[in-house]
Amino acid sequence: MSFKMRMVLHEVINGLGFGLFLAIQGVFFLQKGLELWQIGLVFAAIGGATALFELPFGAVADIHGRLKVFRISVIVRLLATALALLSPGFAGLLVAAVLWGLSQALNSGSIDAWVVERVKDMGEEARLQSYIGSFQGAMAAGMTLGAILGGYLPAVMPETHWFVPTGWNLLALMLLGALNLALMPVLFPEGEVPTPPQDRETLARQLKSGIGFALGNRTLRAILVLGVFLGLAMASLDAYWQPRLVEIAGKPTYAAFGWITAGYFAMAILGAVLIGPLAEWANVSARVQVMLLPLLLAGVLFALSRQGAFWPYVGAYLSFMLVFSMINPPVETLLNRETPDEIRSTMQSLLSLVLTLGGAVSMLLFAPV
Repeated sequence: MSFKMRMVLHEVINGLGFGLFLAIQGVFFLQKGLELWQIGLVFAAIGGATALFELPFGAVADIHGRLKVFRISVIVRLLATALALLSPGFAGLLVAAVLWGLSQALNSGSIDAWVVERVKDMGEEARLQSYIGSFQGAMAAGMTLGAILGGYLPAVMPETHWFVPTGWNLLALMLLGALNLALMPVLFPEGEVPTPPQDRETLARQLKSGIGFALGNRTLRAILVLGVFLGLAMASLDAYWQPRLVEIAGKPTYAAFGWITAGYFAMAILGAVLIGPLAEWANVSARVQVMLLPLLLAGVLFALSRQGAFWPYVGAYLSFMLVFSMINPPVETLLNRETPDEIRSTMQSLLSLVLTLGGAVSMLLFAPV
C-alpha cells in the first residue's frame, strides 16, 4: 500500500470516530441525565484541557517522537470514552471530558508533523499542499460517513442496561481506536528516527525555541494572527447557526440538521481537495491564497448574516464551509515550509492553540452581543 493510501486510510478511520461522536454528543449527555449547564461545563473542560496542554504536548512530540505521542493519545482517548460510556453521573463525565481534552492535546500536530517529514523525505515537498488537501479531504469524508451512521446506530442496535442508547456510538468509537492502534505497524512502517538523548532539548527550552521562532518569523506571525480570527469566526458559526435557522424556518426536523451537518463535511471534503488543483491551474502561490481566501470568507459570512429564508441560508452556510476548508491546506503548507523539523509538532500545536483561543474569545465576548 502506498504512503498516500495509508495516510488516507488513517484519516478516514479518525474521521469516522469523530463523526460517530459528533452526531450524538448532545443527546448522549442528555441521556446521561445532565442538565444544560452541566453539558456546558463538560465542553468547557474538554476545551480547557486541550488549550492548557496542547503546546507542551506538541513540544513533547518533537522531543520524544511523534508516533509515540500519537499512540499515547489514542490510549487516553480509549480510557476517556470507556469512562464516559460507563460513568453513572456528572463527576465521572467531567473527568472523562478532561481526558478527552488531554487526548486532543496529545494528538495535536503529532501525525501531521510526521507526515510532512515523510513527504519531504520522498522529495515531494513541492506537492505538499496537494498531499495535505487529500488527507484533510479523507478526514472530512470519514466524518461525513460517521455522522450519517451515528444518527442511525442508536436506533438499530438493541437496548441494554449497561449504557444509554447513544452509548453504542461510543462503543464503536472505542473499536475504531483499537483498530487504529492495531494498524499502526501497517500504517506507519517507516517509523521515526528519535532524537538521541544527549541532543534532546528540555521541555522548557523546546517551548521557548518554538514560540521564539514563531514570533521572529514574519510569515508565522501572520499565520498565528489569522488563526485567532479563523477560530473566532468558526466558533461563532458553530454556536449560532442552528438557533438562527430555527428563527428563520420555525422548527426544522432533526433530519434536516443531520443532513445539513453532512453537507458541512461534504463541503470540507470538496474545498480541501479542490484548492490544490485550482491553485496550480491559476498559478497562485500558497502565500497569495492565504491573503485572498480570508477576504472571500468574510464576504460569504456577511452574505450569510443577510439571509432570511431557509434554502438561501443553507446555501450560504455551506458556501462558508467550502471556503473555510480551502484555507487550511495553504496555511499548513506555509507553516510547514517555514518550520524546521525539530519544532514542527510544537508549531502545529501552537497554531491549534491560537484557533482555540480565538474560539474562546468569541464565546466570551460575543455571547452578550
